[in-house]
Amino acid sequence: MKIIAHIPARGGSKRVPRKNLRLINEKPMIAYIIDAAKNVSIIDELYVNTDDAEILKVGEDFGALPYMRSKKLADDNATSDEFNYDIIKKLQPDILVMLNPVCPLISSSDIEEAINAFNSRDCDTLITSSKTKMQVFVEQEPVNISLNEMLKPTQDNPEVHTLNWAITIWDAKKFVERFDALGYASLGEKRHLHPINEFKAVKVSYEEDFDLVTRLMKTL
Repeated sequence: MKIIAHIPARGGSKRVPRKNLRLINEKPMIAYIIDAAKNVSIIDELYVNTDDAEILKVGEDFGALPYMRSKKLADDNATSDEFNYDIIKKLQPDILVMLNPVCPLISSSDIEEAINAFNSRDCDTLITSSKTKMQVFVEQEPVNISLNEMLKPTQDNPEVHTLNWAITIWDAKKFVERFDALGYASLGEKRHLHPINEFKAVKVSYEEDFDLVTRLMKTL
């Protein structure tokens, strides 16, 4: 079974320009997930998947293989379904692992545990998540509680998962079959939602998140 991991990191981030190359403790943010993945022995090949020459160079400097995607697969309208399909068709893995560069707190053990969980289950898709039994509403409607009865102890509520996409794993053949049939495939058909520590899955989406991640690095 050939396991390929890739780190999608386009150059045109809008909310925080060039965020994948921003330094955190004097190290480019993308380098943290590269270093974590390099130490996972069951990954056969590790790529930085980008449209940006500078990001590609930094990826190579830290030990990742280069994968230059087309500009069409890096514009604001490109979907993860499309660029994952592209790399599967080009590199032909058995298993594709997508690692999020804006989650720099993810460790080698997190990645290895996710791959082992995928391999030990009858699933074609694994997506990392944060779980809670707290009372959850969507658009004012309850998800895991009833409004027509007394509140139960929190631990008795059904578990709710929020997808964080820090680590995602697919059976590559099943992904291609689903994409060819439907035009999308990221959520898979037989999925396993894999909980990880919500602090380790923190994403850098806004400027203030850099300070949060820097502080968390001292404690995790």
